[in-house]
Amino acid sequence: MIETIKQIDTQWFLFLNGLHNSFFDIFFYYTTITVFWIPLFIYLVYLSVKKYGVNTWKFLLIIALLILLSDQISVFIKNEIMRYRPSHNLDLKSIIHIVKNKHGGLYSFVSSHATNTMALTVFLILTLLRNQRTMYAIMILYVLIASYSRIYLGLHYPFDILVGWITGFVIAVTVYSVFKKRIITFEKK
Repeated sequence: MIETIKQIDTQWFLFLNGLHNSFFDIFFYYTTITVFWIPLFIYLVYLSVKKYGVNTWKFLLIIALLILLSDQISVFIKNEIMRYRPSHNLDLKSIIHIVKNKHGGLYSFVSSHATNTMALTVFLILTLLRNQRTMYAIMILYVLIASYSRIYLGLHYPFDILVGWITGFVIAVTVYSVFKKRIITFEKK
């Protein structure tokens, strides 16, 4: 069963990684880097200040803890599962598309990018972005672009992304449940 899943995962990876061209090489190379998303993050801080006022720092501290938690959980899973990235898989190395010789760390399961972006997005939708459909869409697009970039660059299999999304979702809902009452008190009256 596990071998069948790995085989399907590899086939999907090869298909998605094979959809490359020079424009996407540049686009996905930069969208996988956090700095690319700074304008979005600045806007989210602005929305936080608008909604939480002097309590913004408390809200941002919870977000920092959320990201720290999701990142450490994904790294823990990687180090326990020890599934090689496609870029480190000797059977695939010669047939996959790698951009700018970027190979990433040794292990791929689960994707920290997918876990972290999903955790952040779900948490923000539950708190800051309630009733803001445009921002919902932008944040979902952020998750999709950041996650697909990892497959495109040859760094993750689709299943790494899918399980990363599930992990990030669970972490976000858990953190939200723990801090829900506290966050409501942050709002400006």
